[in-house]
Amino acid sequence: MVDRRCFVQFSHPGGEAVPDPDGTKGWNKRNNDHARKFMAFDGKWIEEDGSVKSGELNAWGEWEPESDLVCALNQPFQDRQYPRYLWHPYYVPKHRYMGLHNTDPFIFGDRFLYSNCGQLKNSRPSGMARLKRGSVIAFGSGKTIAGQRSWILDTVMVVADSVDYEARDALRLPAHLVSETFLNVTGGPIAANEKDSFKLYIGAPPDDPVDGMFSFFPAMPSEGNVGFPRPQIDLPSDHFNPRSWRGPKGVKHELTRQKLRALWKSLVAQVHDTGLVLGTYASLPEQRV
Repeated sequence: MVDRRCFVQFSHPGGEAVPDPDGTKGWNKRNNDHARKFMAFDGKWIEEDGSVKSGELNAWGEWEPESDLVCALNQPFQDRQYPRYLWHPYYVPKHRYMGLHNTDPFIFGDRFLYSNCGQLKNSRPSGMARLKRGSVIAFGSGKTIAGQRSWILDTVMVVADSVDYEARDALRLPAHLVSETFLNVTGGPIAANEKDSFKLYIGAPPDDPVDGMFSFFPAMPSEGNVGFPRPQIDLPSDHFNPRSWRGPKGVKHELTRQKLRALWKSLVAQVHDTGLVLGTYASLPEQRV
């Protein structure tokens, strides 16, 4: 299978995490679906006018380890596309990670990381394990909104680099590529629960873009008791299908740098059109014992 520079619509489970029966939130286990959390963390973002700001940020993302419930949120007009809960992520390292979900994509720290999800098909490497530098991965989920099948965005990753690795070595990925946090919350579960080969993709940050593109997540500065719905996305049908709710779309088609940049710029514009900013950095969650 050849490597390709692609635009990928990557659909993953979009359900919102809810508190455990005792009101806390423990590490999500593999017998449950992956979930998204609406989180608060220190971050950096880019406004529509291009200005760079930092402070407390709210955003949707995947974080499968433990979290503190900050508060229940208001849902305007009882609109279930708005989040119900606000979480503060943290983690407790484990001696055994068997049966625990890993966090993928990982948006925390200096660079986004994408490690394994969807990279196998029928126990063989899929097109998701063959992406070139400059590929754009739009992570999101299918939802029925106002009776229509729609697709909502939570993360955009622009591939800057990649490295092949064996699942058993996921806890030994080099320190210049990954943080200790990543090793605990993603590497540990991969090493304990997987047996195959994968590719670790490293995202492009704003200060080191690829073809003018960088990784981001839709976000808003923290304020009040209301979150935001994940933005609905619409792109040309050659590259995107709002009815495609399972698996990646686009891994078979290599695109020019110009086409990829045009699609990326459309994602940026659609996020800004909803009044949101481009989150480019999320602080590493706290480690507890």
